[in-house]
Parts: sequence; structure tokens; C-alpha cells
Amino acid sequence: MQTTKFDPFALIGTNLFNDFNRLFESSGEPADVWAPRVDVAETDDLFLIRAELPGIDPDSIDVTVEENVLSISGERTLDVVPDDDAAVAPRYRRREIREGSFARKIRLAADVDVDAVAAASSNGILEVTVPKQPVELPRKVTVAVQR
Repeated sequence: MQTTKFDPFALIGTNLFNDFNRLFESSGEPADVWAPRVDVAETDDLFLIRAELPGIDPDSIDVTVEENVLSISGERTLDVVPDDDAAVAPRYRRREIREGSFARKIRLAADVDVDAVAAASSNGILEVTVPKQPVELPRKVTVAVQR
């Protein structure tokens, strides 16, 4: 039987690394703006970005690309019982679902084709494909002989 050694610093290191990355990915948005979690993948031809946006109407999501920066923003509103109906207003024991404005900016490492960006939402996951600009290969120039 093989035993696995518990590393108490492994989880701390992962969380610290993620927090450190978020610090430097700051979008300059106000503190009450939350950032959805994202996965960013790259192939030879495109970037694929997936963002967790459960419970958000796709019509309220804005996706833009400018100067190789992809911006995802919008707002999530939750149904809240009005204060004047205190008899049925919920008393939260815990409230973890974020509401309000969200924004996330992702710098892309290559020139992209902004006219071919596509976005789709399914089951709370926004998927954005950002094609890269075709790489111009060097071309051989024939030298003409003058006489």
C-alpha cells in the first residue's frame, strides 16, 4: 500500500498564487464590481475563453475586444422581496451569490481578428472564441534583371 504525504502548504500555495494573479489582473473597476472566474486556452489559430456566469441573462453580457484586451462585463440582479413586505422577506443566514456589476479583462498575447470574435452562452458558461490574425509568412521577391 502506497501512502501519500499530506502537504499543508500545497493548498495555501495554490490559493496564494490565485490571489496574487487576481491582484495584478485588476481591471481598475470599483471595489463593488466582482470578477467572474475564467479559463483561457490557446491554440495555434485562436484563444478560447470560458467564463462562469450562472444566472445571468446572455442579453445583459457585454463582450468587447480592443487592442488585444478581451472585456466581459454586465450585471446580475437577484429577485429580492421589497422591504415593505417584511412578513415574507427572507432573513439570510448566509449570502454568497454575488449580484451587481461584474467585469473581467484578459490581455491576449497575440494580434487578434476582432471582426471574427464570437460568443455563446449555455448552462451558465459564456464561451468566447477569438481568432488570431493570420501570420504573414515571408515572401520571396524575385529580382528582375535589367539590361
